[in-house]
Amino acid sequence: MSFATEQIELSMCSPETGLPLTANVYTLEGVNEVDGTPRKMSIGQLVMAICLQRAAALEEQVVQLMDAINRNSMLLEGLTDVEKKLVDVAANGRFNTRDTFTYDGASTSYYEFLTKAENQGGPGLTVPDERSDNNGKYWNYADVQSVISLIEDKMDSLNTVSQDTLIELQSLTTKRDQTYDLVSNVLKSLHTVLVGTANNL
Repeated sequence: MSFATEQIELSMCSPETGLPLTANVYTLEGVNEVDGTPRKMSIGQLVMAICLQRAAALEEQVVQLMDAINRNSMLLEGLTDVEKKLVDVAANGRFNTRDTFTYDGASTSYYEFLTKAENQGGPGLTVPDERSDNNGKYWNYADVQSVISLIEDKMDSLNTVSQDTLIELQSLTTKRDQTYDLVSNVLKSLHTVLVGTANNL
């Protein structure tokens, strides 16, 4: 974000010199009048506008991090459900990979869920190829053990990411709150100046 300074001539003169008084006004990138021209602001208004832009940017980052945490939590829950199912049937030596369960409000097969790419909301695991027989698609005992190991590694990774994201979220939230506090302080200062000016008239 960048700002520019312009000196304008006021419609009053100095009582000492008789010369027209001047004042600095400021324009800030992205802050415009209704007609699209840059809004001219006092130094107090400039500080407040900068703080508000900064607060809005921090707010957006906070929302993105919260979304990431929610996605991670949902993915961890899905992986936990699948792992439990795998463990339950592992002793039988056969796991029907096309059996379905509900994830994110939709029905999906275990195989499709596990192999779904990360950018599409899945864990993106490289699992063993499905085996086939007259009863459909399946994994044998060794396949199931391999997939359980992959799931546990992925869950460990997601837990680490979630912890790091929470720390980052706490830091951003603090910065956002401090920025809003600064805006409040600037508003109070501007109000004090205006009241003082009015009382002196």
